[in-house]
Amino acid sequence: MEETYEKLLELWNAERMNNELQHIPEQFFEELSNYMGNLRRQIRLSERDSPNTLLKNTELEMIAKLLESLLRLRLRKIIEAAFTQTPAENMLPFEKKTHTYIIRALSHHEAKIRNASASPKSLLAEAEEKSEVVVFLKDFPKFIGEDLRAYGPFKEGDVATIYYANAQALAQKKVVRLIKLI
Repeated sequence: MEETYEKLLELWNAERMNNELQHIPEQFFEELSNYMGNLRRQIRLSERDSPNTLLKNTELEMIAKLLESLLRLRLRKIIEAAFTQTPAENMLPFEKKTHTYIIRALSHHEAKIRNASASPKSLLAEAEEKSEVVVFLKDFPKFIGEDLRAYGPFKEGDVATIYYANAQALAQKKVVRLIKLI
């Protein structure tokens, strides 16, 4: 199991030393999750103030800090790739979504910059975002809308105001019904 800690340290060092995102094997996170679970289990079963428990707690904290640092290093590279519009390889699934959100936000910002010369005053105005009032026809999990806001989770019968494009997509899938306000 200690090879999992060593692998995390190797990945962290490789990420620090290279400009590109480094490949992380898919099974690594499963192994890391199991390793951390075993440490937590051993901590629960050990005496509270024993040296062994203190060491395991410290190891668990170090793993958490290393993992967070690794993911933050990767985030900086993803932001840089989005900003310079260079393709990034070796992204994890959630990082691909983050990359897409960043590109959308940058595109929106760039459009504001381009339009500033025609109407500098428009930079002070808050963009009016279209939203729709909907009723949920079935339970639906938490999601990030196209406006990059978190919504939900929702239960059947919940009424909510969500971003227009998301409301339309969910209505097509028969997850929500649009409510017209008079």
